[in-house]
Amino acid sequence: MSFRLLQELGSLPATVVGWWRRTTAAAPAEQWLVLGGLPAMLVSLWLVPPVDGPGFSLAVDSLFEDPRTLSTAFTANYMHASSRHLFDNLLNFWITLFGIYPLVSIAGWHREFRLSTAVYLLVGPFVIAWLTLQTLGVLTDQPSVGFSGIVAAFLGFLPVVLVAAASEVTDGEVDAAWAAVPFLLSLAVVFAVPSVSYFPVQPTAVVALVVCGLTIAGVLWWADPPRRLGQYNRRLAPDVRLAFLIGATVFVFGVAGALLFVRPGTNVWGHLAGYLVGFTVPYLGFVVRPAVAG
Repeated sequence: MSFRLLQELGSLPATVVGWWRRTTAAAPAEQWLVLGGLPAMLVSLWLVPPVDGPGFSLAVDSLFEDPRTLSTAFTANYMHASSRHLFDNLLNFWITLFGIYPLVSIAGWHREFRLSTAVYLLVGPFVIAWLTLQTLGVLTDQPSVGFSGIVAAFLGFLPVVLVAAASEVTDGEVDAAWAAVPFLLSLAVVFAVPSVSYFPVQPTAVVALVVCGLTIAGVLWWADPPRRLGQYNRRLAPDVRLAFLIGATVFVFGVAGALLFVRPGTNVWGHLAGYLVGFTVPYLGFVVRPAVAG
């Protein structure tokens, strides 16, 4: 029995690779660039940090105080304080992308994913730095560093592509606009559950987010209720069903790990900024805008 178990465990990597190849249609060059090239750059920056300094100073009054402040607002998101810090962020990044890439292929969202990724990597750092400065800058002057805010941006992409994939496999039975519901309710949980002392519970925000989320759900259900989900679910291929299961699991535990159960000293506000950017870009750009234009 133990030998059989060892055989099954030994075959697990090959099984995972086979499933990945069957469900992920992104070009190999893109996968190597995103999953290998970007982490390699982060490791290089940890080994040889830029001359601007190790992090973004929270002692400044504005991102535009001087050229160095603006440059470190960007570069600090790609720096790390220790090897453990770097490893944790890379692991979370890979896990998040493991949940995203198959759903991107199911939804046919390759272009949307590339454009969103470009925004996360080029614009996201400034939004993360700005919100961090507005919230933590009044509490500490400690420099802020880390890729976790950008990882949270990819986490924000996950509910959008998850529902977009559901829309694709149900022939539009599930409107992609439903992505706002799990996103808003996840924010309600984040603001309802205390994580660290400098990220307090905010009851007003919780109530507003729950009401908004349930209102959107009610309007969408009233406009076009998805009544045949069971029928579509029975037709799903096992690989596709597994992709949905993994994506949903990564989303739930990703939000918990990034915004709820965190170590003291974690920049939760930076994570929140990334999460907001991560959802807003694809939702407004690829769900709301086409609906309004169409």
